[in-house]
Amino acid sequence: MTVFIAGDSTAAAYPVTLAPQAGWGQALPLFWDVPVVNEAIPGASARTSVERLGMHQRIMEAIGPGDHLLICFGHNDGKHEQGRFAPPYGGYQDHLRRYVRGARERGARPVLVTSVERRAFGPEGTHGRYPDAMRDLAAAEGAPLIDLQAVSFRRWRELGPEATRELFLWLDPHPHYPRGSADDTHFTARGAIEVAGMLLEAAGDLLPAAVRAPDPARLEWRPVDPVWSVDARSGERRRQYVSTSREEVGRACREAEAVLPVLDAAGPAGRAVLLEAMADVLDERVDTLVYAADAETALGLPRLTGEVARTSGQLRLLAEVLRDGSFLDVRLDTADGTRPDLRRMNVPLGVVGVFSASNFPFAFSVGGGDTASALAAGCPVIVKAHPLHPETSELTLAALREGARRAGLPEEAVQLVHGHEAGIALVTSPLVKAVGFTGSTAGGRFLHDLAKSRPEPIPFYGELGSLNPLVVTPGAAARRIGEIAAGLAASATLGAGQFCVKPGLVLAPADAGLAEAMAGHVAALGPQVLLGDGIRERFEEGAAAREAVPGLRVAAVGRAGDGARQVAARLLTGPVSALDDSELLMEECFGPVTVVLTYDGEDALVEALAAAPGNLTATLHSEPEEERLAARLVAVMRERAGRLVFDGYPTGVAVGWAQEHGGPYPATTEPTSTSVGAAAVFRFLRPVVYQDCPPHLLPEALRDDNPWRLPRRVNGVPTPP
Repeated sequence: MTVFIAGDSTAAAYPVTLAPQAGWGQALPLFWDVPVVNEAIPGASARTSVERLGMHQRIMEAIGPGDHLLICFGHNDGKHEQGRFAPPYGGYQDHLRRYVRGARERGARPVLVTSVERRAFGPEGTHGRYPDAMRDLAAAEGAPLIDLQAVSFRRWRELGPEATRELFLWLDPHPHYPRGSADDTHFTARGAIEVAGMLLEAAGDLLPAAVRAPDPARLEWRPVDPVWSVDARSGERRRQYVSTSREEVGRACREAEAVLPVLDAAGPAGRAVLLEAMADVLDERVDTLVYAADAETALGLPRLTGEVARTSGQLRLLAEVLRDGSFLDVRLDTADGTRPDLRRMNVPLGVVGVFSASNFPFAFSVGGGDTASALAAGCPVIVKAHPLHPETSELTLAALREGARRAGLPEEAVQLVHGHEAGIALVTSPLVKAVGFTGSTAGGRFLHDLAKSRPEPIPFYGELGSLNPLVVTPGAAARRIGEIAAGLAASATLGAGQFCVKPGLVLAPADAGLAEAMAGHVAALGPQVLLGDGIRERFEEGAAAREAVPGLRVAAVGRAGDGARQVAARLLTGPVSALDDSELLMEECFGPVTVVLTYDGEDALVEALAAAPGNLTATLHSEPEEERLAARLVAVMRERAGRLVFDGYPTGVAVGWAQEHGGPYPATTEPTSTSVGAAAVFRFLRPVVYQDCPPHLLPEALRDDNPWRLPRRVNGVPTPP
């Protein structure tokens, strides 16, 4: 026999990082040797356990004849937020009934358990009509019932306010609770054992009897998987970090939600001060930051030093955006007898989750563009650290939080979580209202689909994979093939080919000799160290698969390294007809490999370019006399990319007011947006209209006296502050 538990936070098993918090389901194994499968999840209601959390499905797939199922909901079912509410004599009973009947259909025994009482001492219980609804359902279904609400109601009053503090999560400052805790709902280990004992006593012969007195020292907390900071060059482990549990992610989301009104109240001017303070601290700590990042990524101190400056520069640019005020897009239409008074502005979307990129440990990570633009919009941020640079992430977080303190705003405006489970919990949290992601197509698409399949789908701003085609016309090849070859080889292998805008596919005339001109540059390249083991393995697999495409040959290979952690750059070439034999050539290969395909005739060139998927960039090298061909190519490029580059190279994304870093899928999941530059802020805003609103209820941005001195459009006419 196995005992399964369906329930909420009072029954759940907690990770060691949240000790001494424990649930009664976590304590049951102390009383007996019966196997326990505890599927309880903090925050669950009967409704969300079925509709969103997968709890019901997991239990029904595993439970069998002779097993017992304890069904305990009621703490969260009356809450109207996060899709949890169901009326006690309606949806609540319907979802409980699914558990009861599902268990019986599988030969198991369902046992309904009313919710344990909170630490309260009034004349009534704290769960409203939900316990009665469960009692009535038990009678109607002929299901066994353990009335834990009734026995705990009596027990807490017998013990009184002081004694019960020892059982509930009332803590002085603690390593896991730096600010202490005054929690009248959740339990310490002692409290969890107390509740489990009450449950078994009230169960009588419904459950196996206790076989021993519980020993609190034997209570086990869930282990958490470590995240290691690893030296990218040697593979040696440097430092261990603890993965963030689902429960800790939930707590971080609640803390972030509490900061939302504070950031909103700070207004554009206050948030500008915040971003500038954060930028200042990053610059002050640049040496510490880049040394850690270099150890974890092998990207080199000069590159990383420049990246910190780029990151602080983007924070300062968004501070300028805030002071300019036009991002609020304030529009006023005054009442004229035929229409109402309408006042429109952008407001913060809510808590934002951000996934750090592997290849930019600063500019697209904890303090990067997603974080900066979300904070500018007034949205608190929770960042999922990339596993390849956890130490850099923690150091960056500390710098941002110091900036928040200097600005007089809560440091919880930015938080950090680690681990795969934490990322999934972040995307699925009902408190998170948008997600920014930079990473692989496979990982990004998984998270995108998760975000869109929520009961409340949310925007997912994902940057996934980009081939970044570069076209060389016959005229450009004839006049400057050597210059193009040198520049292209440098761009394609910059940062070991680990740039999101690396030119991965080149289209050149068949008789131009571009691959041959590039070969010497590539062959002279030293061994390349990639960001991590997984990236290196996927690069080797991807390069080998492309080398095996019929019609392609290896034009050049860079110098091999001495160690197994180094790779050699590759240059492949072949006719454009190779595209007919492999779709692989239209997919990004992350790392130092580029494919040069040669074409005969304009039509073949245009056809090949048109076959490309969505990209962040498309680049054209042409000559003035090729205006007709260039116009034809640009029309195709505009359909395929977010940034069109002329007679240059796509690597290097300038941060400015006019930048666009986005593009059609799979380059991004939201081609109408950018993750770099001033316009990035619009991703985390939504418009609201106040119709015929009394003046005293209007926000500052919409008031007639314009106290924030914002540019506005009044009755269609642009009006300066």
